[in-house]
Amino acid sequence: MTPGTEAPPPAMRRPRSGWRRPVHALIVGGGWVGFGWMWWLVGAQPWDVRPLVWLIAGSIVVLPLATAAWVRHNRRIFRRKGERRSIADADLGYPRDWHGRTVSADWAALATARHVLVTVDGTTKRYLDASPRPARPHPAPAPSVAPPLPDFADTAT
Repeated sequence: MTPGTEAPPPAMRRPRSGWRRPVHALIVGGGWVGFGWMWWLVGAQPWDVRPLVWLIAGSIVVLPLATAAWVRHNRRIFRRKGERRSIADADLGYPRDWHGRTVSADWAALATARHVLVTVDGTTKRYLDASPRPARPHPAPAPSVAPPLPDFADTAT
């Protein structure tokens, strides 16, 4: 097995139930029956076969020729360059975009950003972290310095 593809320990595996396989088989079988029934409905309709014959004949000729040309192209590349021995080197710098604008960004901060705002100002493109910031806790209210309220229950009118 390749690293990272090991089976989970037995305690983490879901128990297999006996009903899943038959239900899946019924769903797939029903899909194929529906597919066949729809083609039967299409085939029962009157239609002109000439365009279909041209499509099938063209596909029988064009698709193998296109595949053979692609294989030939790739074999020429292989003969010229040889077998791949590593991943191609790529320049990870991004000083300018496709339109020649200077790119300004803090890539380390943007790697964890939940929202990125891209702004274009003339010849400069800026990538900014636009993630909502957590609300700052409000300061505790100041202690009350007002005198206590009188107790009106004791006063008679």
